[in-house]
Amino acid sequence: MTKTIQYYFVLNSPWSYFSGSRLAYIAKDKNATIDLKPVVLSELFPRTGGQPLKQRSEQRQAYRIIELQRWSRQLGLPIHLEPTFFPVDESLAVRTVLAAIEGDHDALQLVIALGASLWRDNLNLADEQVIADVLVDLQLPVTLIQAAKNQQSYSQLLSDNTSEAISQGVFGVPSFIVESELFWGQDRLDFLEQALTD
Repeated sequence: MTKTIQYYFVLNSPWSYFSGSRLAYIAKDKNATIDLKPVVLSELFPRTGGQPLKQRSEQRQAYRIIELQRWSRQLGLPIHLEPTFFPVDESLAVRTVLAAIEGDHDALQLVIALGASLWRDNLNLADEQVIADVLVDLQLPVTLIQAAKNQQSYSQLLSDNTSEAISQGVFGVPSFIVESELFWGQDRLDFLEQALTD
């Protein structure tokens, strides 16, 4: 029986950037489907006890940088530790992802590429041209951007995803759920893979 992975993420998260390609590999290897569920961190954190990065202690912020360096080396994924455009208004980019989902395109590859634009390439995800270039590179229709602008229901969908995530115990990103079992963090993908094997 094919299992489904609910994937809760934001583009502003370097940990989501780290998780995308490996998640795609695991899903393909285990014949699982991925249900992409972008959320709104500004809604998620206040309702689950989380804090935006700048409000965390100096010690936590410093250790985050160390861990990003470690995981960048471990995964072989280059990263700008402090991107010029971070935190970025990801609303247009993530709405473009929703448009890709609605159009039955490979939205996960779009998520991976948009994350790389921010975290690897140090580009501005609020810039429409950056999003358009990613779509062209992936051979996806640039008209997805216009669809993202026109579809008023996407804001509600993002909020609904966030509420759904919270109802399932999610408090941070990336988070993955398989058959009601929650896995938080890209460093839990080994356990996710095991759950798909069982």
